[in-house]
Amino acid sequence: MTLSKNYVELYSNYFNEIDEIKKSLKMFKIKKNNALKKGIFAPENEVLELESQLKGVDINLKQSDQLEKEDQEYVELQKEELSKDENLGDVLNFLDDNEDDRIQDAKDNDMVQIYRFTNGDIYIGRLLDGKMTGIGSYIFSNDDEDRNINTEYIGNFINGIREGKGSFTFSNGNEYVGNFKNNKSNGIGRMIYANGDEYIGNWLDGKKDGLGIYTWKNGYIYIGDFVDSKMDGNGSCFNSKGELVFDGEWKLGQIHGKGKYVWNKNKWYEGKFFNGMKHGKGIFYLNNEPVYNGTWKEDKPSIFNKSMDDILAAMIQG
Repeated sequence: MTLSKNYVELYSNYFNEIDEIKKSLKMFKIKKNNALKKGIFAPENEVLELESQLKGVDINLKQSDQLEKEDQEYVELQKEELSKDENLGDVLNFLDDNEDDRIQDAKDNDMVQIYRFTNGDIYIGRLLDGKMTGIGSYIFSNDDEDRNINTEYIGNFINGIREGKGSFTFSNGNEYVGNFKNNKSNGIGRMIYANGDEYIGNWLDGKKDGLGIYTWKNGYIYIGDFVDSKMDGNGSCFNSKGELVFDGEWKLGQIHGKGKYVWNKNKWYEGKFFNGMKHGKGIFYLNNEPVYNGTWKEDKPSIFNKSMDDILAAMIQG
C-alpha cells in the first residue's frame, strides 16, 4: 500500500485554501509597507483609546503629552534600526510630515495607520468605532534580544478579535497560515515549523483537531485524525518513499488498538496494539505466510503469559 490518490486530493484541497488566504493578504501588505515607509502614525488620542481598550483599563488622556514625547524619542532612537528591519520597513521620512500631510497620507492609504503602544507592540491597520477592524497587522514587542523574528499576526480583525483569514509568525520561526476564530487558529490551516516539519489540516481553538496531514522533515507522513494536537483516532503513516508503515488506530499520539504494522512487503503484523507495542491477539506474517498467530505481550509473542524468550530459556535450562 502506497500513498493514494485520496491523499493527493486532500492535500491539494487544503493547500489551495491556504494559497487563497495568502493572496487575500497581499494588498494589505502593500498598504502596511506604505504606512511604514511614509511614517503614517495615528493620532495620539486614538492610540491611547485603543490601548486602553486592549488592556481593559482606562488610561488618563493627560498621558498624551508624554506619549507624544516618547514618539519623538522613538523616532530618533529607532530610525536607523527600523530602516534595516524588513518587517518594519523604511521609516526615514517620519519627521517630515505635518498634520495635514499625515491626514492626507492616511486617506490615500485607505486609513491604514500605525498605532504604537507603550509596551512596544504595534498595530498597523484601520479602526471602526475605536476597534481594530478589517485586515491589519499586530506586531508584538520582542523582549528577547536573541530572537530576530517578530511575532506578528497579519489578517482579519472583527471588533478587535483575530477572526477570519490570516497568518501568524512566531518568534521561534514557526509560521501558521489559515483560519482564525476568537483569536485562535480554527478551521483549515497550515503550520510550517522551524525544524522543517509541516502540518496542514483542521484546527480547533489553537490545536490540531480533526482530519490532517503531518509531514516530518525526514519525509515520513501521517494522514488521519488528531485530537488536542495528538494523533488520535484512525490514521496511516508512510515512509519517505510513500510506502505504508502503519495503518490503524491511534490514541494520545501512540499506536493503540487494532492495526497493521509493515516492515516491508514480505514482513508485517496485524492485530492489537497497546501504547505503541504489539499487545493482545495478533498475527505475524513472513513471506506472505502466518508465522505466529496468538497472544502478544509488550511487543513479543506470549504463550501462557510467557514470552517466547522465556519459553526458549526454560527449554534450554530443562
